[in-house]
Amino acid sequence: MPAHASDLQLEHRIASLDVARTIALFGIIVLNYHGYLNFQSSGLTTTSSAFERWWHPFEGALANPFPVGFVMVAGMGVALLLQVDEREIIEARWRLARRGLFLFTLGYGIEWVWAGTILPYYGAYFIVASIIAAWSARKLIALAVVSTFAAAIIEWWRLEQSFEGNLTTWLSPSTPNTPRNLMIRLFIDYTHPMFPWLAFFIAGILLGRSYQNITKIRRKLLIAAVGTATFAYSANSSVNSLVDKDADNGVSSALVWRHLVSTQPFDRGVLYVLASLGVVVAIFMAITFLCEKFHGSFVIRIAQTTGQLTLTIYLAHIFIYNFVVNQAGLVEPTGLDTAMTMSVVVFVAAVVWANWWRPLFGRGPAERLYRRFGG
Repeated sequence: MPAHASDLQLEHRIASLDVARTIALFGIIVLNYHGYLNFQSSGLTTTSSAFERWWHPFEGALANPFPVGFVMVAGMGVALLLQVDEREIIEARWRLARRGLFLFTLGYGIEWVWAGTILPYYGAYFIVASIIAAWSARKLIALAVVSTFAAAIIEWWRLEQSFEGNLTTWLSPSTPNTPRNLMIRLFIDYTHPMFPWLAFFIAGILLGRSYQNITKIRRKLLIAAVGTATFAYSANSSVNSLVDKDADNGVSSALVWRHLVSTQPFDRGVLYVLASLGVVVAIFMAITFLCEKFHGSFVIRIAQTTGQLTLTIYLAHIFIYNFVVNQAGLVEPTGLDTAMTMSVVVFVAAVVWANWWRPLFGRGPAERLYRRFGG
């Protein structure tokens, strides 16, 4: 029996990227449902167990790797897209710009339904990528460093200003309702701003450029990633311990030190970027190993197929939540248990749907529109 066309396409895709998207998507669904169900008001925000602390949507250990991984894999996809003949590079860059514009426009609309969506940021990364993706590695690293330190300096300045009674609320606009507020959100505030998230995207571009040699450099990358994450978390722990022991430190001084060495997403410190990159790169190295070792296995193929329809599934999880929770009132907040149950049900249904749809119809509905506009 001849192989179906979609099966042949599946074989030519890079399994680890699709599998990483699938894993990241599951984590994003859990974090979104947990955040929307249990952190929209002052009701259920308790963290009584370690498991709940891990999944805290703003401060938990698992609040960061999934979206950061999604962004890094997007950067890898950009690098692979630009591995074309020099005569085709201009068209590839225009394709990135069109795709970015599509995602940004779509995300800007979704933002009014699902506040905090990553889509407009995703679109902005792609638009920037159409300009920088062909830069040398040295220039890209320099831009990543600028992005990282710009975020850290801005947040440090805001903290210093708060001690003087200036809360700098203008840098945290409640809605992107003016060009200025939109630019502030895209670059320095809210959920996934360019400063410092562009560093994660650039890391993906650099990693994507070396993907053909991933087997040869995987061990070195893994050691470097683990070492980077260990350094970041150790520095955070050491400084916090010294601050706790020094009783002569004032409250403001202690807050500044804690902020400077923070590994929390919304503090946007340098150690936060290093810790995030270390963890995500290490996880991705593990994914590449598993995809090679179990290539063609049922689980890998299921995950790989699902990873090709993540845009449709991401949009679907938003509308499913709005119907089930907001309109039908079928689910009420009780804590992480309810959010996790709903997430698992929706994710499993999405996996089943994706593996039914893909062999029969190819690209998902959202992916089809995305490619039609962006190429």
